[in-house]
Amino acid sequence: MSSDPPIGPSLQVGQLVYSKAGRDRGRPFLVWDILSERRITLVDGRLRRVGKPKIKNTLHVQPVGRVAQDIAAKRQQGQPVSDAEVRRAIARLLGEE
Repeated sequence: MSSDPPIGPSLQVGQLVYSKAGRDRGRPFLVWDILSERRITLVDGRLRRVGKPKIKNTLHVQPVGRVAQDIAAKRQQGQPVSDAEVRRAIARLLGEE
């Protein structure tokens, strides 16, 4: 029995991604948590708030090479992050495109 090779993009908490599949296709999100190699949770501060993040397959997101370092640091330290902070971080990262 062989183990499965890594599938999906390399992602990190706070990274900007676009949804490639589902009703939310084309929407920008931040990676909120990495559940497993294939499952992550996403937030956008509007429809998907920090209290109820979206669970998504890693194959269904398109990573962008930018990370909200402030959000990632707060998550790593266990500090609370507000929906407004998530919205501002996404807007800031999208402004860099």
